Amino acid sequence: MKNPNSQEHPWLIALYISGAGGLLAVYILIGFFGGKWLAEMLDGPRYWLAIGTVTGLFVGILNIALLIKKFLGAQSE
Repeated sequence: MKNPNSQEHPWLIALYISGAGGLLAVYILIGFFGGKWLAEMLDGPRYWLAIGTVTGLFVGILNIALLIKKFLGAQSE
């Protein structure tokens, strides 16, 4: 899919950016359940839940930052 032009489809860019909160929540949940699975499978400590959740948070923030960078780069063209 080509990069949307901000003058042609501003609602499309708003839709992508507004979906970032849901995307972040999905990454946090994946990290939580991944940490829970590791703690149960390897009989590890319960703080692996926190490690998985924080890892999901950081991966989600990185993904959102890349998404915003993509759209800011599309606007400069």
